[in-house]
Amino acid sequence: MALRFGSAAWAAALHDALNASSEYRNAAAKWGVGFNGNVLLVFERGGALKEPLHLFLALTAGRCERAEFVADPAHPDAGFTLRAPFPIWRDILERRTLAATAILTGALKVEGNRIVLLRHAGANRAMIHVTASLDTEFPA
Repeated sequence: MALRFGSAAWAAALHDALNASSEYRNAAAKWGVGFNGNVLLVFERGGALKEPLHLFLALTAGRCERAEFVADPAHPDAGFTLRAPFPIWRDILERRTLAATAILTGALKVEGNRIVLLRHAGANRAMIHVTASLDTEFPA
């Protein structure tokens, strides 16, 4: 059954999926070790999304400690923020665009140490892959 994007149930399902994924666990074994690996995904309004959403992920060593939608677009515990209009995110989550391509073209903005992000590209790719694998009902 598809979960509504932006809901607490969707965030909880992402938390569980990340922790159940051996792909993510292996790829992200060093993510957040010795640095703040928490990520804030900012889904800016656009397309069918009328109000922005902010998904905070507490990520360390291949585990997701917390996944929740938060009110703050600049969460104080985030080591990295990835920000884009919702249509860009939807293309990424529906696997029509690679997150790396969106970053390189400037469609997906990155706040945080880009060198660290590049060094751990496999962890981030696995996180996006798991997120894209959720059975999601997007806003119409």
